[in-house]
Amino acid sequence: MADSAGPEPLRSEFYMDPNNLDKEFEKVPLFMNHLPEEENDTLSALQSLVYDGTPEEIAENFKNQGNDCFKAGKYKYQDAITFYTRAIDTDCADKKITEACLANRAAVNLELGNYGRVLRDCAKCLEMNPRHVKALYRSARALLALDRAQEAHDCCEHGLAVDPDNTALKAMKEKCIQRQEALEARQRRKEEKEKADREAKENLEKALKDRKIKIEVTDKEVREKASIVLDPETQTLSWPVFFLYPEYKESDYIQQFNETNTFMDHLEVMFEQPAPWDANHQYTPDNVEVYFENNQGLRPSLIKIGKKHPLGKILSLDQYVVTNGVPSFIILPKNSPFKDDFLKKYKK
Repeated sequence: MADSAGPEPLRSEFYMDPNNLDKEFEKVPLFMNHLPEEENDTLSALQSLVYDGTPEEIAENFKNQGNDCFKAGKYKYQDAITFYTRAIDTDCADKKITEACLANRAAVNLELGNYGRVLRDCAKCLEMNPRHVKALYRSARALLALDRAQEAHDCCEHGLAVDPDNTALKAMKEKCIQRQEALEARQRRKEEKEKADREAKENLEKALKDRKIKIEVTDKEVREKASIVLDPETQTLSWPVFFLYPEYKESDYIQQFNETNTFMDHLEVMFEQPAPWDANHQYTPDNVEVYFENNQGLRPSLIKIGKKHPLGKILSLDQYVVTNGVPSFIILPKNSPFKDDFLKKYKK
């Protein structure tokens, strides 16, 4: 009696679950993105075939795989480097294959911006073959990217000596010339600025010395930021100056107080309108006095100065020392209890 169930369906050992094709394809060596953690017999067999043949055949195979990965684009660049490296690491006796792999690995690293690696591979390639035009061209590109324009230019010259009609080398040589000119111009500007800054510093030091102005540095950072300006035309100094109002713990900062200006010149500007903190309107140009602190004796003292004196005259006094390049003066109202108490502190 015939079997009514029909023939047994054919089953393949490579049967795939149609509902989970992505994971199923990952098991097939051709479609693997990563090496599996567990042993895969098919993959092991394929890997062993890679090393079948003579060293030259193995190296050629790796080189071709590297070329395919390089052509595939940036997502395959690391794979290309791996294959070129494997080719270079074989015991291949064919120098042309090794030269090509070194030059090609340099090309990949050039695209990745690994200029140091480009130069190392090109140098090895040129040791084997000093007339390798591609290695010279890629060296020039890497050197130019590192702003080593003169060395890049030399590489172009060597390459054109081998291949005078090479358009890529000609274009690269022109870029090197333009970049070298730009670098030389930048260096000239830098040297001119350094010279001007040096001369300005020397002139400023001389101006301070001629005026017998003393500067004490207790904070290098503040001193470096303090901008004392010597006008080259008028030969006058302008200073950053603080006016301190201890009664209210307030201050005013004058960015450029020319040494020929008087204290009254600035007080009239500052107190043209009452200060927001001066509730009693005591701080007016005519109703304030100017002092500076003298720290050169055994104990600090206050010295009163005339408001109609120019700044330069006060800074040149034996008793005045400019701290960190920023002169400061204490402003007190006339006939006020605060002023009396403040002065008593210095008299004790």
